Amino acid sequence: MPRSLRIEYPGAVYHALNRGNYKKPIFSQEKAKQSFEECLFQACMRYHWRLYAYCLLSNHHLAIETPEGNLSVGMQWLQSTFANRFNRAHLSHGHLFQGRFKSLVVDRDEYLCPLIHYIHLNPLRANLVQAESVEAYRYCTLWYLFHKSKRIDSMELSLCLYYADNLPDSMKGRRAYLDYLKWLTSDSKAKRQIDSSRLCRGWALGGKHFKEELVGKFLPVGQAGHLEGKDLSEANEIRWNLVLKRCLSIVEKDKRDIQQDKKSAEWKVLVALFMKDHTSVPNTWLTKHLNMGVPHGVSRYTAKLANSKGRKYKKYIEIAKITE
Repeated sequence: MPRSLRIEYPGAVYHALNRGNYKKPIFSQEKAKQSFEECLFQACMRYHWRLYAYCLLSNHHLAIETPEGNLSVGMQWLQSTFANRFNRAHLSHGHLFQGRFKSLVVDRDEYLCPLIHYIHLNPLRANLVQAESVEAYRYCTLWYLFHKSKRIDSMELSLCLYYADNLPDSMKGRRAYLDYLKWLTSDSKAKRQIDSSRLCRGWALGGKHFKEELVGKFLPVGQAGHLEGKDLSEANEIRWNLVLKRCLSIVEKDKRDIQQDKKSAEWKVLVALFMKDHTSVPNTWLTKHLNMGVPHGVSRYTAKLANSKGRKYKKYIEIAKITE
């Protein structure tokens, strides 16, 4: 099964989530919730994470920041440590979680706010609490918002208050935050902002510019391997467009030249060959974005150039300098 894209860097914010293997309710017992919570808090301290929000239901949802860029190693420790403790307590063995955890890189300016509110409202969606007492669900950072003495140093709960009109961390401010959460569940426009389809799918939570920055910085041209899976198709598309844009600047061409020049134009074949050598781009994508006719034509043109020597191939080397 293809492995999902994992982007890690110091200061990254994530929505991390996972569920029990075969969708088993591993958090159905109080002791299991307590054990996972203990492991989570230990992981936060061990790996110096900042915990903005979390909630344990049949699955777990975390909004965390990794100042040291260590999400994978920390999540591996968290889930394996909890699994070992769970299996010892139940005299069982085997995997508890449904494969690798899922993580979405979060644009803190645009998506961290709705993500925190979404996580805090999960017990209400699961019909575990009433709207009037959503803070009563024990295994959620919203509970800790109302139990200040129980918070750990890694918790940063001031953000949920800040994102709700800069409320103070006082009883009055916390009650106002509950009113704000109730409003989120009743206002149609606000409900769309905290919808699970918007906050739990894909590989990154952010706009076009944010995703382009991630791909440009963390998936450089020439990186070994290529992306797989439906969740990564968007990342591939962004990557290919960025590479094409840089190639066009090297050969001094633009979209108008793409439409006007011949399908087998020398510069088009140079760019196509470079992209085939350094990315996983398919011929169908190249035919569409370089106006090169049909896919097998791209294969024929690029194969001929790859076997040639002299001035044309030297131009290819100039394009390849963008990988340096």
